[in-house]
Amino acid sequence: MRRLGRRDASGPDVPGPHEGWTSEASSALALAGFLGLVFTGFTLLVMGRLMALDQYFNLAPPPSGWVPVLHLLDRVGQRAICLPILAVVVWVCCRKERSWRPAVIAVGAVLLLNLVVGILKLALGRGQPAPADPSFFIGGMAYPSGHTANIVLVYGLAVYLLGRYYRVSRGEYAVLWSAVAGLSVMMVVVSLSLNWHWFADLIAGLIVGGMMLELTVAADAALPEDAFAHGLRAFLRDSLAAVRRVTSSLARRNPLL
Repeated sequence: MRRLGRRDASGPDVPGPHEGWTSEASSALALAGFLGLVFTGFTLLVMGRLMALDQYFNLAPPPSGWVPVLHLLDRVGQRAICLPILAVVVWVCCRKERSWRPAVIAVGAVLLLNLVVGILKLALGRGQPAPADPSFFIGGMAYPSGHTANIVLVYGLAVYLLGRYYRVSRGEYAVLWSAVAGLSVMMVVVSLSLNWHWFADLIAGLIVGGMMLELTVAADAALPEDAFAHGLRAFLRDSLAAVRRVTSSLARRNPLL
């Protein structure tokens, strides 16, 4: 099998997997950590001084003629639309690489995003804009926005996989990332217009989506290049064996475990 992440003269400058924790993996982890700090600081501000900004952007209902179009645009951020698109990209990349690696990366990223967003929604409990109460811890499920998080993680992951495994050109890569940015802005405007989210919910979703995307890049870079050389079942078997070895080693060093 040819080397993953090979750089073509016409392709984007995307490093190959497992080039060392001092390069792409460490950079992605550092950026994910930074975004985590940004999310924490932003959330604390939203609970205080920025709450007035949310109330300012709590817009009046849109004209009735706009509603069907806005609903149609809103579907771009729904899993029923974005996940099939990601699935097609994953299938193309798996075929080109003759490896399950892109599929495992994509499935892990989507599951992690949904888990993190769900936990944050439950823990922070922010209500919807309709009652005009931007308070937290009242049993709501508005913060952060799952739609904007989906836009960044799912569509961003599709672009990342195409850049790394399908070798799109630099120009195509730039256009695809511009499309992700455009979709992100569109989702913020649509959700605000439909009065489904506070402004901060949407920004927080973008931050969380970016954080999960960087963690995915770090995981992909850290995985050994030949992790899936013998198929998905062999990878799972070897991973479980490695976990057992580490657990046994820790138990021998510390009997209290």
